[in-house]
Amino acid sequence: MNTISKLVVMSLMVGLFLFSACGSSDDTPPPPTQTPEQIQTSKLVGRWEPGTVLQEVDGDITNDRFSDFSITFSADADGNNKQYTITNSGGEAFEAGAKSWDYVGTDLNKIERTDNGFEFDISLSNADSELQITLTVDASGSPLGRTTNTTGGYTFNLEKQ
Repeated sequence: MNTISKLVVMSLMVGLFLFSACGSSDDTPPPPTQTPEQIQTSKLVGRWEPGTVLQEVDGDITNDRFSDFSITFSADADGNNKQYTITNSGGEAFEAGAKSWDYVGTDLNKIERTDNGFEFDISLSNADSELQITLTVDASGSPLGRTTNTTGGYTFNLEKQ
């Protein structure tokens, strides 16, 4: 009788343990799924500084400018209210200060300033630690309204800090 009692008690204990360990997964909501835009935005958020910056004007390429340039992308937790802040631009391809931006349509490799529609291409590489921004300023200085030393193509090769 003593052995049977022990087996019953032991079976009840094991059954109680197994029953208590089983929980309903319906109680826990699944983790939120991010959209491709939110994922791309989260990769951009942060401070970027130059590795190299190439400026092409009338076929001549220079790379000795913008050494103290930086761009910092920001957005809220949902990937909205996107801004970039430029420091030490020297009034060149980008104006210093904060500007709002968004993607151009569904193209996550093209962004634009929302105040004037100025577009530039972006490309992430090296495990998203390097960002290339390319843009062209036309002869009228559009979209910046400046013409001195700004006309031409720019390639910013930036590293995330």
